[in-house]
Amino acid sequence: MIVGGLNMAIWQFQCNIIPARLNFDRLSHDEMISWKGIPQPPHNLKFLEQEDSWSKDIIQYGKSDETCIEFIYIDNILDEISCRLDLRSLTKTNLISVIEYVQEIGAMFLVGDKIYSPRMEEIIGVMKKSRANRFCKNPVEYILSQNEKLEI
Repeated sequence: MIVGGLNMAIWQFQCNIIPARLNFDRLSHDEMISWKGIPQPPHNLKFLEQEDSWSKDIIQYGKSDETCIEFIYIDNILDEISCRLDLRSLTKTNLISVIEYVQEIGAMFLVGDKIYSPRMEEIIGVMKKSRANRFCKNPVEYILSQNEKLEI
C-alpha cells in the first residue's frame, strides 16, 4: 500500500481524510483510511492547484512540501486521501476550505489513531498539540529537545 505523507516536512501537520462510518471501533488503521467500496468523492479542489505527483497513482493538489492533499489510487480505485497542512503558512481561509471539503464529502479526519469531526475548533485544537506546531513555534528549541531525547 502506498502511504501518503511518509516524506512529509517537519512543518506539515499530517492527517488522513477518511469516510465517515459507524463501526470505526472494529476497523484496522488500513480499513479506516480506505475508500474501497465507498462512493468516490470528487477531487476537483478549487482551493489548491493540481500539481504533478511523483506517482501516476496519486492525484496531488498543492505542493508536496506545503499544504497538500493527495488522492491515492490502487488499480484505478481510490484507496486513501492523505492531507498535509503547512503550519508555516496555513491561512484561516485555506483551513476553512479544507474543512468544508471534508464536510461536503461526508468525511472525517484521522490524526494518528484518533478520529476528528471536520470542525474548525476541533482541528485547531489537534494542530496546536502537534509536532509540526511545536517546530513552527520555535524550531531551535524543538530540534534541541529532539537531540536531548536521542542522548542516553
